[in-house]
Amino acid sequence: MVKERRSPKFIGLIMALFVVLVGCLVGCNNGNLGLRGGSVDGYVVDSRTLVGVASVYVTATSAEDGDDTAAATKYTTTDSNGKFEFSNLRSNVWKFGFSKTGYTTLESTATSAVTVSVVNGEHISLPRVEIVQNFSNQYVRIRGTLRDSVNGNAITYGNTNFAFGSTSFSNRLPTELQTGFDVPASVDTVKVVISVSGYKTLTVTLDNLINDYDLGNISLTPETYKIVGRWTNAPGWVVSAAPTATVIARSGSNVVSRVTSVVGDGDQSFALEDIPRGTSVAIEVELLGYRMNSPITVYPDSDFQGTIYQNFDLKNNFSAITRDVRVYYMSSTISSGDRVGAYCEQTGTRWPEVTVTNPAGLTLGTPQVVDLGTQALPTGYAFDFVGYMLEDSSGTHTATGVKINDDGSDAQIVTIK
Repeated sequence: MVKERRSPKFIGLIMALFVVLVGCLVGCNNGNLGLRGGSVDGYVVDSRTLVGVASVYVTATSAEDGDDTAAATKYTTTDSNGKFEFSNLRSNVWKFGFSKTGYTTLESTATSAVTVSVVNGEHISLPRVEIVQNFSNQYVRIRGTLRDSVNGNAITYGNTNFAFGSTSFSNRLPTELQTGFDVPASVDTVKVVISVSGYKTLTVTLDNLINDYDLGNISLTPETYKIVGRWTNAPGWVVSAAPTATVIARSGSNVVSRVTSVVGDGDQSFALEDIPRGTSVAIEVELLGYRMNSPITVYPDSDFQGTIYQNFDLKNNFSAITRDVRVYYMSSTISSGDRVGAYCEQTGTRWPEVTVTNPAGLTLGTPQVVDLGTQALPTGYAFDFVGYMLEDSSGTHTATGVKINDDGSDAQIVTIK
């Protein structure tokens, strides 16, 4: 039998196949052929809403190999849920970039880029990637209605300035806000500053101004002035009692300012504040034992902002509410011919002196109770009464702390004994 001889060509073919097989194994180990490459997936969401963002362009870039192999780059886009996936990534360090119109781009070459080490045959899920929406070229409309905080009416005139962050609109009418102003959208805090002549400036803070915004009814407080009042010619008994007065400023039927003040307290002054600029007011006062002769009217200039000083004179602007007081003097030492009188220490009011005589036709002797008649005194306050006999100083008697009430039309009786 002749032994079969293998030709050199056949042996060469076998060796070539062996080299190719070894190359394949090495390639698999290095991930070059992708047969055992790693995979990476993840989700891209809106940083504000945390909802997945579709159609985001995702870039995966590998680092350069130590054997001078150039870096590789792969691309994909997110699906409707914001998910992306790369398969067959060779074993290496990969950086990921994300870009979409309307969002701030995250570059794959940036030092802060999402980075992961891919190992052959392993799957890696990246942490959620948040991209920030960019509103630099987008605008929203802000509208609203300006109203007077005092009467609730819409403000229709007056030089008006609007500032929405760094965007301002000057020399406008208040009613233009009802139509609205187009301003740059922003995810940051935006301060809205509204200035209308005759009103205090108002600042409103808005967050996430990324959609049209209706401010609704916006109340503006009119610029104001104040009236500083001072009590004058208050009688001593009023100052001693220190009653609390209620002071009201009215514009028409509306109360625009109110204050309480203790008469006789400190410097005798008080302040009616926050009266709308240019508004005339009629001032009324409620005070124990007094009524105003008429309201005190204050007429400011139309553009006045400041302080008006006004006296409230208890002698000239007010009238005391009085009541008749009948005084009886009682003493066991009264003799016929004695002269008896009385007076009020606080007001100085005096009752006429009466000469005591025996009653005609009677033998009962001198009366021990003398009716001195009536005098009018202010109500609401307590007074001291002094009764006396001209011929006998020991016949002086007092009735102290007698309050004059305003609860009846008949004379109030005061007995001094």
